[in-house]
Amino acid sequence: MYPNKYITELLKDALQSEAMTEAFYEKLAADVSDIDDKERLKQMSLDESKHYNMLSEIYDTLTGDAFELEKENKENKEESSVPDRIAGAIDKELASVEMYRPILFALENPGFKNYLQEIITDEQNHAARLNYMYSKNK
Repeated sequence: MYPNKYITELLKDALQSEAMTEAFYEKLAADVSDIDDKERLKQMSLDESKHYNMLSEIYDTLTGDAFELEKENKENKEESSVPDRIAGAIDKELASVEMYRPILFALENPGFKNYLQEIITDEQNHAARLNYMYSKNK
């Protein structure tokens, strides 16, 4: 068991967030008409799946337990416009970077630190790509 329960709670939040973001990008990819944006969003969804797997490995190793994803029961609310959803995603990607920093600093395993560095870089790249898509679609 990892002695810092705070980090394991952050990992749980991060895993939940990655699963939701993967689904969000899949849905958004289906809703955009530009073929290049569609492909970018599909790749971002695949990145989020990769992040989930990396974080799962870290969580499982630190806790000795497999992470169990909580199913969220959200009511379907009216969808925002594609540009508004992209703008919201930019904020979420940048918030993810901030969420991952304390995890990165707390980890001792160099391989796990590399995982977090890769995830943080991907999230920053996602924000940049989304910013481009937002500018193009607004």
